[in-house]
Amino acid sequence: MNLYAFELGRKKELCLAELLSVLGEKNLLEKNMDTAIFKLKESQEKNIQSLQDSLGGTIKIVKIFKTAQKNQIKDIVKEYLEENFKDRTGKINFSLTILNQKFPDKILIKNLLISSKKILKELGLNSRFVNQNFGNTKPSTIYKARVIEKGVDINIIYSDKTIYIGNTVAIQDIDSYSLRDFNRPKRDALVGMLPPKLAQVMINLAVPEAKDKTTIYDPFCGTGVIPMEGLLLGYDVIGSDIDQRMVEYTTENCDWLIKNFRPKNSPSFRIFKNDAKFLTKNLLPENITAIVTEGYLGPALTKYPLEEEQEKIFRELSNLHLNWLKQVHELTNKNLRIVMCLTGFKKNTSITHFPRFKELATFAGYKIEDTYSYDREDQIVIRDIVILTKI
Repeated sequence: MNLYAFELGRKKELCLAELLSVLGEKNLLEKNMDTAIFKLKESQEKNIQSLQDSLGGTIKIVKIFKTAQKNQIKDIVKEYLEENFKDRTGKINFSLTILNQKFPDKILIKNLLISSKKILKELGLNSRFVNQNFGNTKPSTIYKARVIEKGVDINIIYSDKTIYIGNTVAIQDIDSYSLRDFNRPKRDALVGMLPPKLAQVMINLAVPEAKDKTTIYDPFCGTGVIPMEGLLLGYDVIGSDIDQRMVEYTTENCDWLIKNFRPKNSPSFRIFKNDAKFLTKNLLPENITAIVTEGYLGPALTKYPLEEEQEKIFRELSNLHLNWLKQVHELTNKNLRIVMCLTGFKKNTSITHFPRFKELATFAGYKIEDTYSYDREDQIVIRDIVILTKI
């Protein structure tokens, strides 16, 4: 097994939890500030970009080819370039990234870029470095400049024990995410705008080390982001919503997804109108692997709600969550896992989380396995991603 570094997205703990679910905790070697180092199976190595495409919380995957001390880095990079580019032709796009340092060493980056350009020139190659001002290169720049296809992105990865050196072998396909987010046929900002990346993370948390036959159910499907991402991962999906318009939106979006992205395993989908509080076995006869849903987060807000307004929203949501959770408890198997979003409110750096949800979940027949907050700087309403299992 070879070692690979996974560069984690903005919400580090949530991104690591996704990797642990997909790759297995036993394969984690170490976790640092920006990265997690895993051992991969041969089958995973052969489909490395496919693995990357399935991970909403991973920015890029780096194959580690050497460990080193700081004074050895320059020679190792030189050896790598001479070995891997001696038979190359054409112009080489090159970048260099330092990970797990709060303030990346610009002097080291500058020296390595200059020396690497000289080495490539000695090999008869023209090269262009995409690093700006001798700082780290943004992943979006690496993607847009097609550095992986046209050259190499070398990574210097610091850890407590050693320095890993590797080359990027897969990177997040930002065009595909943008297409699914902004170009799907039906969108509606009033019913929530769950990012496709977060939907992927939630599905991966719900289906640890995924099985061949997997069926995901979303009882509040809205415009269908979770069903779409479930299909893309190769899972059969079922969705329902109390609003017939949302049923039609999700159906159209899922048809579009299948036509344009041709997901593996030829998965199927079924979308129907229903109030989740009154779900019956006749409406959901399938054997469900997991439930993944954003659900209703409360009314749209333009300013931070007063305490009385927060309490009113939390009371309404408590009633909703208790009823639908009790209902699906009776209809699903004992191994069911639920990954759902809970509403929270953020003011500056302070977050008010959903009150007494542990007691509510216990009463409905579940225990909380983990909770991860997902927020953005300018948001008032935040999502707490909660993982539930049946008691």
